[in-house]
Amino acid sequence: MFEPKHNGKQTSAQAGKSAIIITALAIALGVVSVSGAFAWRKSAAGAAIVPSAVKTERVLIAVEGMSCTSCASGIKAMLKRTPGVISAEVSFEKREADVEYDSVQTTREKIVEAIKKLGYKATIKV
Repeated sequence: MFEPKHNGKQTSAQAGKSAIIITALAIALGVVSVSGAFAWRKSAAGAAIVPSAVKTERVLIAVEGMSCTSCASGIKAMLKRTPGVISAEVSFEKREADVEYDSVQTTREKIVEAIKKLGYKATIKV
């Protein structure tokens, strides 16, 4: 594909071939990034439809065994990583967790069990 250089210098034919190759690569990369952008937009549009199928519910859980606000922060962080949990607020002062969740993905009981696995006593209040 490349011709040998004469006296360490590139010939005009070689320069022309190099320019064509560079242009072709640039076009190919442009096509890949454009098609990637369209695929992303399609995925984003598809994802926008999913939340309408979410059936949200709320549960108030009494939590015993917290000794400081860091305990509440740890429970909150764990709940936010729990599949199906949309939001969680945990209060050390009130000794409770207020959790909004997707009832298709999880249940009140699973949320209580997740808190218990951290070593706290948890019971549904409402």
